[in-house]
Amino acid sequence: MPAEWNWERPDQLSSTMDRLLLDMATCEKLEALPDSGPIGTARLRELGITGIEFAAWKTAHAHGLGSDLVPLRDTDGVVTEPGRLFLVDGEALFLQLDICQPLPFADGAVDWVYAEHLIEHVQLSTAIGWLAEVHRILSPGGVLRVTTPDLRRYVDGYLARDGFFGKHRRRVRAAGLGPPMPARPAFMFNQLFYLYGHRWIYDLEELTYALASAGFSPGATQACGFRTGARADVAELDRIFRNDETLYVEATR
Repeated sequence: MPAEWNWERPDQLSSTMDRLLLDMATCEKLEALPDSGPIGTARLRELGITGIEFAAWKTAHAHGLGSDLVPLRDTDGVVTEPGRLFLVDGEALFLQLDICQPLPFADGAVDWVYAEHLIEHVQLSTAIGWLAEVHRILSPGGVLRVTTPDLRRYVDGYLARDGFFGKHRRRVRAAGLGPPMPARPAFMFNQLFYLYGHRWIYDLEELTYALASAGFSPGATQACGFRTGARADVAELDRIFRNDETLYVEATR
């Protein structure tokens, strides 16, 4: 555990988390695929890709493309580069990209998009821009599944003292993320906003607003449960870590 880990120093913890992410972004073997120009629909289909998982170096979906802003590197020192497809450990595809930029895919190119605990790390205007790009690249009837910390869950936990904060502290501790969190309710509420590089916190209404601003119909947007949704293969990508604090939302193109 880094000696400088201090739950009460968001600025300090942010740089610590950045270093941890870089340390985690490793794999056994990276292989660059032949560069064949823009990644169009035909190229995705040729590779067997039906959807994209954002904020994932190695997606668990058999027909998914993993993507992240942070580059991935292997044990031989090979490092991914933006815009180039890589095969990860001989079994998963990865593309390094920035969600603040237009997505390098054709209109209607994919059937699904999944993003776990990503949208809260950018400002609202950036999130809406990314969601608009997702709306563009989804095929008609395609599904976006997005998860993020749920502001309502934190408010309810603070007001009702329902044990949620205690459960969440134990979950984070069991994952080995730093020393024990302070038990003060106000600290637990503040860490949602100010730690981990968060920039905008959502409840269902706020996320529905962002999706509608990006072109998704509010009537085609709904809250879901952990690993339940319109597409079982996509919902199965939900990770159990932090599912106690998470809002699960799907929107259909």
